[in-house]
Amino acid sequence: MKSWQPFCDFPLILMLCLGLPDGGEANDSLRINRCQLIGTHNSYHVAPDAVAAGLIGLVRPTEVLALEYTHRPLRKQLESLGMRHFELDLYLDPEGSLFSNPLSLRTAAERGLTVPPHDPQKLLHSPGIKILHSPDFDPRTTVYTLRDALNELRAWSDANPRHVPIFILLELKSDSFWPPTRPLPWGAAGFDELEQTILASLPRDRILKPDDVRGGKASLREAVAGIGWPLLEGHRGQFAFLLDNEDSLRDVYLSKSEILADRLLFVSVPPHHPAAAWMKRNDPVGEYDEIVSLVRDGFLVRTRADSSTAEARANATTRRDRAIASGAQLISTDYPEPNLRFSPYHVRQFLLPE
Repeated sequence: MKSWQPFCDFPLILMLCLGLPDGGEANDSLRINRCQLIGTHNSYHVAPDAVAAGLIGLVRPTEVLALEYTHRPLRKQLESLGMRHFELDLYLDPEGSLFSNPLSLRTAAERGLTVPPHDPQKLLHSPGIKILHSPDFDPRTTVYTLRDALNELRAWSDANPRHVPIFILLELKSDSFWPPTRPLPWGAAGFDELEQTILASLPRDRILKPDDVRGGKASLREAVAGIGWPLLEGHRGQFAFLLDNEDSLRDVYLSKSEILADRLLFVSVPPHHPAAAWMKRNDPVGEYDEIVSLVRDGFLVRTRADSSTAEARANATTRRDRAIASGAQLISTDYPEPNLRFSPYHVRQFLLPE
């Protein structure tokens, strides 16, 4: 069995963080960044139907295999699989119906082909931020709106108020494979709508905010460097929101305050930046040493145990094992349970490297 070095005794830490009996009340004395949590990538995703897969194959043939994964609904992931962080892809839709009639569905109808129902409750017709992977080609999702996703998570949280903070990565998207659907660009107004949507489902005292981590320090970086995030005590039952984008959108969000004062989202920035508290390092093999260093310095790191179904198809565990051993606190997977058509490969809490 491979070592859990160099970070810490993760089996114990995981039990403590998940609030199992082994930890007791001592759980609260742990810092949040001493917890390693498994979660899902594209947590809403449902694999494309046959018609959509055919269309994707015409444009990006290699993409079809990469999209062959389906997740359970968010609450089931929390309850049955022990997932403790999620990733959601968000699109603006202020008037509603922008994504209600994807090309794949229209193509199926034109050819008289039968595909599974899409949005039978017409939720995509209502205004508000939508959740999907890609318009027209890969639109299937277990939850259609950000509002519904947050309400689903809130309901589970209300029933389990002692849970560790649930981390939610938000990727703001405005792209598509090609028209006809033209997603709307994000910007300052989009961020305002995003924060308003979050606060409509979760009051501020249920959100772990940058201000909470910064405390009385001058910057987030100063607060976490060498010490880490706050103790679990006082932050159970909360949600933390992480902006996945590292492009100009991140800079737009930072423009109001480079220390994220009065903001809801944490951002992934270089370690020297005043807003540095978490970082995205998705390659736990190539970036292993950097992840170890960042974790030792008190930062939170998100990485990925697998990508594009490659590890599941090959039953390859090297990337998963390096992710766990690196000490990265947020490890994302497309396979919290195995797809046995591929292999037994999966990533779950307490899974020791083989």
